[in-house]
Amino acid sequence: MDLAKELKVAMNTGKVEIGYRTTIKAINRKHAKLIIMASNIPEKMAIKIKQAAGNSIPIFTFPGSSWDLGSVCGRPHTITSIAIIDPGESSILEEVK
Repeated sequence: MDLAKELKVAMNTGKVEIGYRTTIKAINRKHAKLIIMASNIPEKMAIKIKQAAGNSIPIFTFPGSSWDLGSVCGRPHTITSIAIIDPGESSILEEVK
């Protein structure tokens, strides 16, 4: 599985929400289809995301740090979480399951 490649495709062709606050908003609005969290996300944030998502939205823990996740997304800063709204031409939803 090449998650980094699929995530880049989803970012270019689909719709994603980047960051903790926008991820929570996407979950609450029932728009999120998949949540990706960095492996070093603070525990309080991870718990709140898991509670908001419940059993209805799959959550995947990215194997790298928040810096690594930011780098994969082409951003020069840390990213703790991403909500996939529309995967676009990516097969990230199938890859994660």
